[in-house]
Amino acid sequence: MKIGMAARDTKYSIVPPFHLLLAFIAFIVMSRDSFAQNKFVVGYYYFWDKSAFPYTLIKLDKINCIAEAFIVPNADGSLSPEAGATWQNYLYPEMINAAHRNNVKVIVSVGGYGDGKGYGFPKIAASATARASFAGNLKNFCLLNNYDGVDIDWEYPGSADRANFALMMKALHDSLSSASRLLSLSMTAPGYIGSGYDFLNLTGLLDWIGVMTYDYYGSWTSNSGFVSPLYSEPGNDQGSVNTSIVQFLQSAVIPTPKLFMGFAFYGYNFQSSGLFKPRSGSAPSVSYAAAVAFQKSGWSYHWDDAAKCPYLTDTSNTHIITFDDTVSIRYKCDYLRAKNLGGVIIWRLGMDNLGSSQPLLETTWQQLNTPTEVAFRRTTTAQSFVLQNFPDPFNPSTTIEYQLPTNSYVLLKVYDVLGREVKTLVNEAERIGRHEVVFDASNLSSGVYFYVLSAHGQSFSKSMLYLK
Repeated sequence: MKIGMAARDTKYSIVPPFHLLLAFIAFIVMSRDSFAQNKFVVGYYYFWDKSAFPYTLIKLDKINCIAEAFIVPNADGSLSPEAGATWQNYLYPEMINAAHRNNVKVIVSVGGYGDGKGYGFPKIAASATARASFAGNLKNFCLLNNYDGVDIDWEYPGSADRANFALMMKALHDSLSSASRLLSLSMTAPGYIGSGYDFLNLTGLLDWIGVMTYDYYGSWTSNSGFVSPLYSEPGNDQGSVNTSIVQFLQSAVIPTPKLFMGFAFYGYNFQSSGLFKPRSGSAPSVSYAAAVAFQKSGWSYHWDDAAKCPYLTDTSNTHIITFDDTVSIRYKCDYLRAKNLGGVIIWRLGMDNLGSSQPLLETTWQQLNTPTEVAFRRTTTAQSFVLQNFPDPFNPSTTIEYQLPTNSYVLLKVYDVLGREVKTLVNEAERIGRHEVVFDASNLSSGVYFYVLSAHGQSFSKSMLYLK
């Protein structure tokens, strides 16, 4: 799965009615925080994950919108669940109800990578009858099942589909606009502007465009490499987040508030002797949670400062895992802010679940939904208590960051799993705002530690993992 405002071409009559424009503005600013610079966080939830990651584990206070993936478009415009699934497998009213209680939107994602042939999209787009059926069926599906909108993930239209794709999205836009309540429309795009995308006519129809800024290396490349490098590594350029986003920005037809950047909560395990070296065999995907487990089992952590990404190597130097962690996510959040993009799409929710925490989602939300200065770790005015550390897992040091809503006397201590005090990091009066302190564990054994912040009559605690 992969995810600006264009000049409008009047031949499609795509200027939305004023009431829909106002509704869209309300939709975009629906997050619980009111900072003007907040960014929209969309997380993709794969319905096959229900047993391992049920809706009760979704951190609904760390997200604005859930995109439930995927349903399949058939050539005649009808809809089906994925192969091997039933509507009972897919539909998840409990999740939708819980999300709505927490002011989180839920949209239905249509398509996905699947068989790589676009499912029924090409035939739907080429037929006026199928386009009308598809648009009507999706509107009714949303209204019947309480979804808040539609996300189209056609991977990928070719040059022959270009005009028809725009016509299909116009039909869908018009159908959703006629619904009895506001339904959003978004789409995902690869990390390049392919020949099948007429963004001049598409952008005005869409609430956002999610760019899949990941999968630059994988089983389809001859060498190992980073799944989602922020910047290209000199001499090893399969693309990067920066090259993709710059291309979209230079198109000059996509306004930055409509352009969303993709975050990967997974990586790949390459059978390779090192970074950018020839690979063999398959390159299975590895969730962030699994990458943490590999570190616990003895794999070594490395940081590539050019790409702003981490990677792991095994003890025999025959495998390498590239992925994102809390440090690389912070760099990406800083980049997203610097480019003034509208938000982020995440593939996928639950892949960073460590039981007691979801570090990548928590880091993403914290960095994109607090004042701009927070992204650069400067002291700034605070609105509530915040407590986190990065990187995590760490070796041998990590930075503990906290935010005070008022001037307070602060006590920050670290404990081991038996509750024994390890170190006092802060024991003094501090001013309102954001602060950070480094915890060095080089003289301690590997394992889980807890840090506890006490200030203004309240206490907060979090766990962190030290891996030698």
